[in-house]
Amino acid sequence: MASTQSNDSDNAVGCVLLIGLGIVLAIIGFVIEHWEFFLTAALVVAGLVVVVGGLRALVRGTVGKRQARGAAVQEARRTGESDMRTAWMTLQFGPLPPQLHRADPDSIRERLAVVPKAPWTLEQLRSHGRAVWIVQDGARHTPLHREVEARLDRVAAMISDRTDEDFDTRLGQNSDQYLYHPDREVRAAYLEGGAKGVESIMDAVTAARAQAREDAAAKAAADAVAQQRNAALRALRETQRSTEARDAHAAWEARAKKIEE
Repeated sequence: MASTQSNDSDNAVGCVLLIGLGIVLAIIGFVIEHWEFFLTAALVVAGLVVVVGGLRALVRGTVGKRQARGAAVQEARRTGESDMRTAWMTLQFGPLPPQLHRADPDSIRERLAVVPKAPWTLEQLRSHGRAVWIVQDGARHTPLHREVEARLDRVAAMISDRTDEDFDTRLGQNSDQYLYHPDREVRAAYLEGGAKGVESIMDAVTAARAQAREDAAAKAAADAVAQQRNAALRALRETQRSTEARDAHAAWEARAKKIEE
């Protein structure tokens, strides 16, 4: 019984193999008979693959060039603005010290905790400006970066308002790398950045003047309140003195009457 089942299974497998072999031979015969068609199809497919690959490479190269150019334009714009502000601060603070690439946030907060005031001398303002300048680059990737930038602008603007030196904006556009760059768009972006730097300088001066007016008004208000309080305390003290004088006079009169009696 088992032998019969095994023979049937072998026969089935043999039939399947024969059928498969027949199909393979039929396919081979069909391909040989129509070899020109299949060769043409293969060449067309290969051509399409080459064309698609070439187009993808061309698109990638074009996009890469555009991205690189866009990055160069943005960097030129940022450099133009930075160069202008740096030149302006150099005029106000004097020779700028090297910046720290990394700065401790506690050290930055310690420097910002010293708030410049109107009575400060020019040297005090310049010293504070240089101290904050040192940590500017180190604060670039911290939440304190904007506060550092604002402090530098404010101190420079305070100094600018106290001196008669004019700022020559040509000092802020002196990078040969960008002024003579072969790409016209990069050159234009550098000049645009410089113009933006000048605008930020003007905004800083305007803001510093407004802050100075607010500080002066706050100081005047505080002085007025202090004078009122001082006057009230003085009046209270005088009232106490007059009461003591009246009490002393009444005691003297009582004693005089007692002597007369």
